[in-house]
Parts: sequence; structure tokens; C-alpha cells
Amino acid sequence: MLGDAVVDASPKRVTLELHPDAGPVRIVVQPDGDLEIRGETAAIGPGYHADVVARLSPVLDELDFVWTEEEADPRAAMCAWLAAELARGAKRIGIPAELDFQIEAAVLTTMGPRDRAWCDAVIADPSRGADAFAWWDDGPGQLERSRALLAMSLEVPWREPLDAEERSLMKRVDRDLKAARKAKLDLPYAEWAELLAHLGEDERAEEMRARAGDRPAVLGYRRHPILVELESGWKLELGGGFVGSWEDERYWATDGDRLVEVTCISTTAEHDSAALLAVAPEKHPVIERIEDGDRRGRAEVYDEGDVHILHGLVAVAPEIAIVTCKGTLADEPWALATWRSLRRS
Repeated sequence: MLGDAVVDASPKRVTLELHPDAGPVRIVVQPDGDLEIRGETAAIGPGYHADVVARLSPVLDELDFVWTEEEADPRAAMCAWLAAELARGAKRIGIPAELDFQIEAAVLTTMGPRDRAWCDAVIADPSRGADAFAWWDDGPGQLERSRALLAMSLEVPWREPLDAEERSLMKRVDRDLKAARKAKLDLPYAEWAELLAHLGEDERAEEMRARAGDRPAVLGYRRHPILVELESGWKLELGGGFVGSWEDERYWATDGDRLVEVTCISTTAEHDSAALLAVAPEKHPVIERIEDGDRRGRAEVYDEGDVHILHGLVAVAPEIAIVTCKGTLADEPWALATWRSLRRS
């Protein structure tokens, strides 16, 4: 009855995937024969919660099961939950733990950062928190709209796609937005226009810009810097449009125009940070140095053809990190900021 939503099944448990941005929903047979249905719906919204109940109800009817408790209004319940989270000082609502966006905001919700005034308003009147959820209402197109909004908020890099995977993601968002538009739902046309421009669909992008009017494109955490966890406690701040991976104990990342490479080295030498830094001789002109507590560093620059390269070192004894930033001469301020962001937690 649930088709492809079933990802695992046994005599005692069925695991379902009902939304790409939500955790699994599990139906478990209890020792007394009751069924327990458990899933996290708050990251998506009350519309998703209601949809899960609606999709499972025919299954329960077929098995002659009924809910043991009256289902509360998911909108009121979820807004009350959100207000309680804000009242206790929560800083992140539904944001995946591995995403560490560097944004000055009172709280980060899946639908974007919110300021202190918004938090206070929701605490005073929980119904004011409806805009923090990607799926609020029932009806056609809501599933597709929520998928598109969450992908635009958390995944879309807001630049031209670098590979087939990124292009597939952006095409999927476009398809979902088209389905939601067919259902006559409210949509972020400014962001849709930007997405289409990055996909090279200029004519459709112009149509969406006209629909957006003066509203700017703001949805999307990957417009902001993100803190990347490296090795040995090192962290590096990069633009949200960068994608990277590890190769041969070296981390690299690119946004299509610029490249960053980082190597983290643990030493056994009994040097302070300044002496550890001095072990590596200077090879190119030094344009800046760091002297911050026990943190020492230097940045050298040189050119290879049209490529402007910053070679930077940062030492916090007994650890040292080496970063190479490649771009153009105009990218030197970015390269310096990237080097300066290297620090140990």
C-alpha cells in the first residue's frame, strides 16, 4: 500500500521514507500487539505531519487498528513546540548538525535565519512561527513545494553547477517548483529566477524575475560562509558555494573559480608556535603575519601565469596547518580571509 516509501521491512518493524529531508518513519509491533508509529516531523512542518497520518490511516484501517489518542491539531502543537524551543534559547531549529553556517542571527530555522524580534513575537504568540516551516498547508503541490524550499535553503549552491550531481539537484528543484506553481501556491520567484539563470535557462529566468518584482533573492544558507572541520581540531571558513573532499590526507575545495588546499600536520618537535613556523623557510614575499596568543602564521604570495597563489601557514604548537589558495589577483582579499580563518578549536 505504501509502495516505494518502504525501505526496510521485517515481521516486527517497517521503516518508511516519506520525505527526502525528513528522518525515517517507523511502524513497530509492540509485545502486546499494539503498533507504535514514530517519526520526526518538526523539521518539515505540520503539513508533513498531517500527510504522514493521512498516508498511514488506510493501512491501519486495513489492519483494524485505530489511534489510541485523539490526534492533536499539528499546526497548533508544532507552533507551541517551536515557541518552547525558542523560549529555552535554542539557536538551531531543524538545521543538520554537520552544517555550521557562520551567520549573525538569533536563531537558524530551516527556512532561514531569524532575528530576536521574530523570536520574541513567536514566544508571545506561537502562531507567528508558521513561516519557519516549509510545509504548512494541506493540498496538491505542498509536498513538491516543501522539497523545493528545503533544497533551496540548505543544498543549492547558488552558482553554476560544477558536476552532474549538482545539476540534477537544481533540475529537481525546478521540477518541484513547476509542480507547486501548477497548484497555484506561493513561491520564491526571485530565487527560482536565480536558479534558472545558473542552469542557463535565461528566458524562463526573465519570466520569474518579472513575477518576483522588487523582492530580492534571500533564501539559501549556502550564500553564507560555512565552518569546515578539518583534522587535529583545525577549522576553516569557506564560502557556502564551495564543495570539497579529502584526498591523500589533503583537503581541497572549489567553487568553480577558486581552489583551496589544506594539509594539517602534527609534529613531535618541542617548539613554541613561532619556532615551529620558522622551521619552514620563507620562499615568496610575505604580505601578512599572525601573532595571536600562541597562534602564529604568515602568508606568502606569488603568481603562476594568470593564477595568483597565496601560500599560508598557521602554527599552534605542536600542530601546523598549510593552506594554498588559488585564484586571480582580485581574489587576494578572499585568500587572506581564508588563511586568517584557520584556527584550532
